[in-house]
Amino acid sequence: MNIGIVFGCFIPMHKGHESLIKTALSENDKVIIAVCGYQNDRGRDFLDFNTRIKLVTKMFEAQKDKVIVVQIDDKKLGLDGTFTHENWVLWGDELFSNAGISPDSATFNWYTGEPSYVEKLSAIYPTHNFKLVDRTIIKTSGTQIRKNPGIHADDINETFREYLAKTGKLL
Repeated sequence: MNIGIVFGCFIPMHKGHESLIKTALSENDKVIIAVCGYQNDRGRDFLDFNTRIKLVTKMFEAQKDKVIVVQIDDKKLGLDGTFTHENWVLWGDELFSNAGISPDSATFNWYTGEPSYVEKLSAIYPTHNFKLVDRTIIKTSGTQIRKNPGIHADDINETFREYLAKTGKLL
């Protein structure tokens, strides 16, 4: 069995994230989507952690047989925002525990746009596959979207865009 892994804070989910997930869905039997962060993280005033988890879960509720949405609460784990080997080990243990899957039970394919994540994670999971995805799919960053969501509305995932419009944050 092939299992894809896509992770992010999704503040908000945008075209780049969608591309990662679409690729993972097309190449794997199952996909784990990990929503990362904590309740008072940088998204608290735009899209808080619990809302992001609910939106991602809603997006994939019709695909429960193929998609496993998990949350990784950095504060619960005591992570301090640094990307040390030890922190990645804790983070990875939480991902697999929350997904109810052993990291040795399948062929795992990770999808990211960050070369440093591939470097750190491949040291922890040397038998897993890592796919570095082209980040030029979206010209706008999550930070730029948060600063001017109305200008970048077309780059925001539809479910997230609808929520932001309903809450008056898509200005």
